[in-house]
Amino acid sequence: MQTPTKKPHPAGVTAYQNSRVNYNIHNPLTEVESRLNGVVKRQKGGLLAFCPSHDDRKGRSLAVSTGREGQVLMHCFAGCSIHEITQAIDLNPADLFPRSDNQNYDPQTRSYFSDWQTLSALRYDALVVLSAARTMLRGEKLAESDVTFLSGAVIRINEAASYSRGARHE
Repeated sequence: MQTPTKKPHPAGVTAYQNSRVNYNIHNPLTEVESRLNGVVKRQKGGLLAFCPSHDDRKGRSLAVSTGREGQVLMHCFAGCSIHEITQAIDLNPADLFPRSDNQNYDPQTRSYFSDWQTLSALRYDALVVLSAARTMLRGEKLAESDVTFLSGAVIRINEAASYSRGARHE
């Protein structure tokens, strides 16, 4: 059994600068698969492999699959981050996404909350503030958990006020 080892990078050069992807025939899953050791195909799709960013001797801890938009999804069950994994196989995280022939970036329009949706979300916070005010008017002390919740409610109400004043239209 061959154990994966990290390839050292020249001094001052990161994996991202060292990335060697053939952009003319780029298939992200094929590219990743070619850089991993001990790859086996799973019955329901996807791959299992030895994680290249740690000493994976006992079993294959890296699950690899394809997302809805053709991007490569990777999960190390030992807890390695996507950055550690891609660096260990001399790729940039951007290499996990399929190349687009579309040269013009067209961001999708973002939908915003209407004022009534924002107010509806704050309805509970308003009731809690009212209840706390009545408790304090009776001369009773608020529990620490209530004070913590009220602090959060004040933040949410202020953010909603900022949002409704036009921050959403930027």
